[in-house]
Amino acid sequence: MRLPKIMGSLVLITAIILYAAPVVSQDQSTAQVTIINFAFDPGTVTIARGDTVSWTNQDSTVHTVKFGSDESSAFRKGQSYSRTFNDAGTFDYVCGIHPGMKGKVIVT
Repeated sequence: MRLPKIMGSLVLITAIILYAAPVVSQDQSTAQVTIINFAFDPGTVTIARGDTVSWTNQDSTVHTVKFGSDESSAFRKGQSYSRTFNDAGTFDYVCGIHPGMKGKVIVT
């Protein structure tokens, strides 16, 4: 009888595939920051390592998000920019076009 041997092989192959498959974390989340009235709202967000921050422009002018020398492209009203933070720390940022606009990401 070949059926049980085939079933046993399928179970073994399935177990190997499941064991070898990468584990995907379901714990990632995204913090939302709105750009409105030439300000980041909220001005400070606290996230965990591996989380993402998404900035959405609701102003009628273009803005960027700039961390030191790393700057996003300019984005218009209704557009968004996202960045994932893999290292713990405090990350200050500004709008590269309007440096008076300041914000902070705290990664725990």
